[in-house]
Amino acid sequence: MSGHSSAQRLKVMLAVGAMHGGGTERQMVQILRHLDRDRFAPQLYLVYRTGPLLSELPADVPVHVCAERLGRVRGYLPGRMHRLRVADYAACLRETGAEISYDRTFLMTLITAAGAQQAGIPNVSTIVTNPETGFAPVAGRFQWLKRRLLRRLYNRSTQVLAVSHGARESAIRFYGIEPARIRTQYNGIDVGAIRQIAAGDPGDSWWSADSRQGGRRVIRLVSAGRLNHEKGFHLLIESVRRLQAQDGGVEYRLALLGEGDHRQKLQSQVQQAGLSEQVRMPGFRSDAAAWFRTADVFVLPSLVEGMPNVLLEAMACGTAVVSSDCPAGPAEILESGRLGVLCAVDDAGALTAALRGVLSDDRGTRERVQEAGRAVVEKWAIESSVRRLERILLSAAGRESDSPFGQ
Repeated sequence: MSGHSSAQRLKVMLAVGAMHGGGTERQMVQILRHLDRDRFAPQLYLVYRTGPLLSELPADVPVHVCAERLGRVRGYLPGRMHRLRVADYAACLRETGAEISYDRTFLMTLITAAGAQQAGIPNVSTIVTNPETGFAPVAGRFQWLKRRLLRRLYNRSTQVLAVSHGARESAIRFYGIEPARIRTQYNGIDVGAIRQIAAGDPGDSWWSADSRQGGRRVIRLVSAGRLNHEKGFHLLIESVRRLQAQDGGVEYRLALLGEGDHRQKLQSQVQQAGLSEQVRMPGFRSDAAAWFRTADVFVLPSLVEGMPNVLLEAMACGTAVVSSDCPAGPAEILESGRLGVLCAVDDAGALTAALRGVLSDDRGTRERVQEAGRAVVEKWAIESSVRRLERILLSAAGRESDSPFGQ
């Protein structure tokens, strides 16, 4: 260590449900990788030890898993498992000597903010999506109770963060968070690492091959995320069907990267539309950036977003982007359309028109791509994002003062 002893480093417990391939989990990996080890001693708390990103966690980060700590829980009473998890997190904080708790997603906040407040430890909780549209689809049962609990937990938190200005404003309205308690903290991406991965070959013959009907132009579209309703992949499949039907001189290919419980439903839609040769779902890919780079357009058809990392990654790869104009996130990244094309949410026709426009406007698309590449480096680098987060954590723990960023 240079300048800080082990005893002086801030012991921070970061928490997320599991290490699946979503944006929240990938952002957690980046935070853990880039936290300054001279000033911070990070640990990670998971509810379950599952997900493909487990292998990407830094080797020096201790991992605590609730399901393993609790063992098999017998019997069921409403709320019992939640109470056990809250108590376990509080115990884990005490056992490890953690000085501050940091969590992402409201489902994790229900456990970790409650546990940290029970243990008397400062907590920083991050809201990763617009709750007015993103809460109901994933909150499960007892939504009225969870919303009431979150209002109390957020307003008792040392600091609440939101990943976009839109998400911040939505959270203030939805949860009744005191405006002075919540601030915007943008995500960041590792531009250098993404571009290094992007330089590789996807290694997929279907994706890379020339047209099956010699001479036709091949247009490659790509998207990535959890295969669920909220990501809007059903709209993108419908757009590909329309594009292919309207332009027989072009062969469209669409790769949907990710896993989720809607895989079979999406596969059935593909088959019914007669697109089995045009649409593939290769699963979670650690080399997603290579797919982004080799695509003509990256498409984000989401119904709900917070601050989509994949959009930033595609921009870093030099790929044109089309995104639905969700209430929070994409418009902030794309600067209201200057860096990429925005279209109406939940509208396959608007998405189809946006794709056709990007593919037919070579000059405009090239200009947006060049501007987007510069903006990613200047505004969205992970190093800058984590330095801001470090100051927030130190301030919340009482180590040093900090002035609000980006409210």
